[in-house]
Amino acid sequence: MHGICRHSLVRAGVVLIALCTRSQWSPAAEPASPESTKTIRVAGIVLKWIRTDKEANLNRAEQLIREAAAGGAAIVCTTECFLDGYAIKDKSIPLDEYRSLGEPIPGGAYYQRLARLADELDIRLIAGMLEADGDLRFNTAVLIGPEGELIGKYRKHKLEHELLRNTPGDEYPVFATEHGNVGIMICADRRVPNLVEQLCTNGAEILICPSGGMFGPRRNDPIVQSRSKENGKHIVFVHPAEFLVTGPDGEIVERTILGDRLEVEPSQVDSDLDSRQVFYFDLPVK
Repeated sequence: MHGICRHSLVRAGVVLIALCTRSQWSPAAEPASPESTKTIRVAGIVLKWIRTDKEANLNRAEQLIREAAAGGAAIVCTTECFLDGYAIKDKSIPLDEYRSLGEPIPGGAYYQRLARLADELDIRLIAGMLEADGDLRFNTAVLIGPEGELIGKYRKHKLEHELLRNTPGDEYPVFATEHGNVGIMICADRRVPNLVEQLCTNGAEILICPSGGMFGPRRNDPIVQSRSKENGKHIVFVHPAEFLVTGPDGEIVERTILGDRLEVEPSQVDSDLDSRQVFYFDLPVK
């Protein structure tokens, strides 16, 4: 479905999707004000997980990351834990096998491949992965710069069921880029008003949320809308089944629901169940 974007509306619980060619697509919901006409293009990689298969997940994501870069994206974001396929969800995976899916940042082999990709494409890449730090494992999102450098990493705070195997983060880092200061939250972190407020207090101007849990207009979108309105910021939310952008007033600026599942089996790759897409939003920046 390359070269095509989707816009969706929800009416009486039914998702209606309208297709338009990229040349027809105008991602800004309203004209920018005279005080703020500069934008940065952010791309969300909406892609289903394959549980525990890092090689397959990276290969699948790379195709879409390349498409996003060709589409003019300066910041590209994957879902939460895209690399290991959010393996923490399946507690039947033996502990040693689960732990082996983690890797050090920036020393890990798959991290290095992501860094080389960001360097080649000249993009800032936000990628969700399982981080190994000694004996600890963290649900982490890295921000890699356009020369392949590690700008920084954010460790998910609100773990809930993940606490059995992962360690929560306890920092609120904000990362300086030439386009503005980037704050990252991961999935359930969006449900913690004080966490998002602290990111903004620390100077975040661009808020991005790779995710992999609840989604859609009933269970997710009002939460993200509230965090946007409380802090007067856009939030870009990237999930295996949804791309969402909320505005500073809490309005929904862009939303598409893409399928109804978060993962696929290897045998389901390229089937109708394996819906995937690059979505763009031109984010106003100062």
